Amino acid sequence: MEKTSQHLEDLKTIKSIMEQSSRFLSLSGLSGISAGLFAIAGAIAARLIIKGSVTNAWGYSKAISQTESEGNTIALLLLTAGLVLVLAVSSALFFSYRKARKSGQKIWTPASKRLIINLSIPLAAGGLFILLTLGQLPGSIIAAATLIFYGLALVNAGKFTFGEIYWLGIMEIVTGLLCLAIPGYAFVFWVSGFGILHMGYGTFMYFRYR
Repeated sequence: MEKTSQHLEDLKTIKSIMEQSSRFLSLSGLSGISAGLFAIAGAIAARLIIKGSVTNAWGYSKAISQTESEGNTIALLLLTAGLVLVLAVSSALFFSYRKARKSGQKIWTPASKRLIINLSIPLAAGGLFILLTLGQLPGSIIAAATLIFYGLALVNAGKFTFGEIYWLGIMEIVTGLLCLAIPGYAFVFWVSGFGILHMGYGTFMYFRYR
């Protein structure tokens, strides 16, 4: 019995070492919660910025035209989006670093490098798509594109971290497709995808892996 228990412990240790070398396991649920809060705050700020500046702004039935005032609105929206992105990434790095330090692990590993590369490629493609199509496509399509490309990035990176990231990506893609199908509720779907889903995922991850 003692030998069997020892073998089982050895197998668990080997499995743990293999997981740590192939997957980034220092991702904190608190980073998801903070990202969701920043996204909701950013969405509220964006709505205040464009309220009265663009006709039917959150219904997104028309493309944003390139008038001077609306050009300023777009610049403010991009600035807001950039600030939200910086805050979300910074909080993810902070909470992941803190979790890694508590568990005695390194945050910069081959697994974390692969995670970042696989996450960045779809995000970069989505970012370029949005920048190149601003003012040419209805805003609902732009909002849906952010959700879909982000979901694809999570699916692509999911194999290098917790499996829940993969399913979060699937839900983001579905939310983006719903945003395309029901453009009148683009704002609701965007907040649900980047805000509520992130917070729900973060809460689940925090209590499961803390």
